[in-house]
Amino acid sequence: MKINVLFFGILTDISKQSKIELSGIENISSLKSYLWNTYPEIKNMDFRIAVNKEIINDSTVFKNGDEIALLPPFAGG
Repeated sequence: MKINVLFFGILTDISKQSKIELSGIENISSLKSYLWNTYPEIKNMDFRIAVNKEIINDSTVFKNGDEIALLPPFAGG
């Protein structure tokens, strides 16, 4: 199973990429574990997670081909 993870805003700066493809990540918990280990700076950041353009909760299980977006707070005007 593969998922695509999209980084936005400051998260793009930290990860130094806007998109990655991951295998073996089945749920939010395993995604966060991967992120904390790979990008420790992200651990203390406030961001939401969307799956296929819908904000989700921590119990969501991913399906093959899902697009996961990491969304930091946005300011607008």
